Amino acid sequence: MKVLCLGEVLIDMLSQGAATQHGDMPTMKPFQPYAGGAPANVAVAVAKLGGESAMVSKVGNDTFGEFLRSMLEHYNVNTQHVWGTDAGNTALAFVNLDENGERSFDFYIDNAAHKHISESDLSTIACSDSTVLHLCSGSVSGPELLPGTTYILEKAKQSNMLVCLDINYRPAFWDNTANAPERIDNMAKQVSIIKASREELIDLYGAQHADTKVQQWLESGVKVVLITDGGEPIHFVTHDFNGTLSSPKADVKDTTAAGDSFIGGFLYFVTTKVSNSSEFNEWVSNVENVTEATEFAIRCGAYTVTQYGAFDALPTSADLV
Repeated sequence: MKVLCLGEVLIDMLSQGAATQHGDMPTMKPFQPYAGGAPANVAVAVAKLGGESAMVSKVGNDTFGEFLRSMLEHYNVNTQHVWGTDAGNTALAFVNLDENGERSFDFYIDNAAHKHISESDLSTIACSDSTVLHLCSGSVSGPELLPGTTYILEKAKQSNMLVCLDINYRPAFWDNTANAPERIDNMAKQVSIIKASREELIDLYGAQHADTKVQQWLESGVKVVLITDGGEPIHFVTHDFNGTLSSPKADVKDTTAAGDSFIGGFLYFVTTKVSNSSEFNEWVSNVENVTEATEFAIRCGAYTVTQYGAFDALPTSADLV
């Protein structure tokens, strides 16, 4: 199976150490541009591990857009559906790292190019039961994104396509965060695989209702929910079983793309075991299969936090030996 990733590809401006002091003059940390964006990270994660992936997005007809397309191609991601546009600029995310490698974000996405992905654009994409569609909640974060996302999810359903949602909740992405819980819930009920962090579930649905929400998703037809919790154990839940797996200790340098590496590793592993969505439905009913895939995904995420950046930090198969 191949993996088709829909959503933003952007520039991560990653902070680099401490600001250089010049007497009493105010200064800022230097920022280094890296290729990133959660769906793009997943596309690269799959490709670097040896899988087949493609990116569906829009970038500005600008220097950053050209760089991003070149970087995706460098990592063997199919960019046939990465369109250029004059309607918006390539999105930027300034990522500040604290002493523990944890991130805070400032997004520059007003009128960003990826917000101009249209139903007409998406109508050119071939969907089949031998392809995984992966997307994040950023694809429903604003009203201009809803028609295209609604269209591709319906097209995926008609094609019996396997769909994966990484919630990847970034409040700064949203036109109104009050819309997030309902929009994400509606989206989640249309997919087979969900990856969420415990923090996201609590932020969106409250600590008392987080587990209930997961069960509601499973009852709606979701096959497996993967719940990360920083460096704490990973939890997987299906309709029939659940399990908890520990995360290895790591020398954390940068948590950028760690979650993307995790879900990218999980999807890559799945594509090596099944050839279509029907086979997946049988495969995911076996606890040993889900455990093995989750263990592989954990190894991918653990490697990534020991590196800086996004694309560069994602592992190859050789890095995991």
